[in-house]
Amino acid sequence: MRFWSAFRMSNKVALLAAVLGVAGAARAQAPSSCPSAPPVLPYPSTTTPIPSTDTTPSTPQTAPTPSDVASFPSATPGAGYGSDSVVGYIDSAIPQTQIRLRYDSADSANRPDRADFFYAKCGCFGSPDAKGPNNAETDVSYQELRLYAEFAVNERFSAFAEMPYRWVQFQNNPDGVGFSDLNFGAKYAMIAEECRFLTAQIRIQAPTGDSNKGLGTNNWWVNPAILYYQKIGDRVALEAEIQDYIAVERADDFAGNVLRAGVGVSYLALNGPSFRISPVLELVGWTVLEGKVLDPNNGTAENAAGETIVNAKAGVRFGFGQLSEPGMLSRSDFYIGYGRALTGDVWYKDIVRAEFRLRF
Repeated sequence: MRFWSAFRMSNKVALLAAVLGVAGAARAQAPSSCPSAPPVLPYPSTTTPIPSTDTTPSTPQTAPTPSDVASFPSATPGAGYGSDSVVGYIDSAIPQTQIRLRYDSADSANRPDRADFFYAKCGCFGSPDAKGPNNAETDVSYQELRLYAEFAVNERFSAFAEMPYRWVQFQNNPDGVGFSDLNFGAKYAMIAEECRFLTAQIRIQAPTGDSNKGLGTNNWWVNPAILYYQKIGDRVALEAEIQDYIAVERADDFAGNVLRAGVGVSYLALNGPSFRISPVLELVGWTVLEGKVLDPNNGTAENAAGETIVNAKAGVRFGFGQLSEPGMLSRSDFYIGYGRALTGDVWYKDIVRAEFRLRF
């Protein structure tokens, strides 16, 4: 089957080597203990004697201090104080029970059929396998609303599903509106510690969107990934990913293989009793390992292998909820961020992302 031949490609050897390198570095360099939590400020601490009719001197009862709060056990799998993923674009390594609503607005996609990654091969080729929009496009804008649900069985394993709804604005085709390609999968944390997670993830993408309207790729995709989280200070966390998008049982000759890697650093700038602010910077890159793309200048198909796209992302996550609750984790939060392409090859030139997350 093409599925297995895709996995036998030589580039998978490089991916495996990189993954093993990350895992080895994680085991060798991780600190022996988690960095201490920063103080929760402001946090009132008062000493109030318990009313008593007894003449025996009463024992004063002290309100919980930040150190007391930090010692509470986690109420949610993978939701300890030190393991709070706040990135906006990199996939989280921490299995959690959550619901997330994400909105993207992106512009200037100049090669949207590259490797069938955004939508299917342009219908302008006129062949039976060309299931994308009928006319060539070099400037596509779109918005997506994505509903994501994840259920964590324990601190190591979770399953998830995501349904996107897309609006596409074309220059040379009627605009497209509707559901895009559904994806679903699972995570397993090979390392699950308070301040460190190394997680294997598998995602399957199904061709549920109307490819002729630019809403889907007309292909099944398998997306294995390695995800990493490391707390490296009392306020700083590092998160990283390596992902491989593999089109299987390919519907056309444009479909291919895209490798993605990313790294992000976040900083807990404000740690209040019911409100937190965490700025985050991310760098995400994609390299096409296999696939084709339309050359709009002459209307022919070109080999897209080797094309690399790099984006810089900057955002802020706001956490809400009483941190005196067990787990020290904001049960709801909101992220707003902006991304910009740093290379000539792009999936989009600019993107704005907003998301709301509710964890259980």
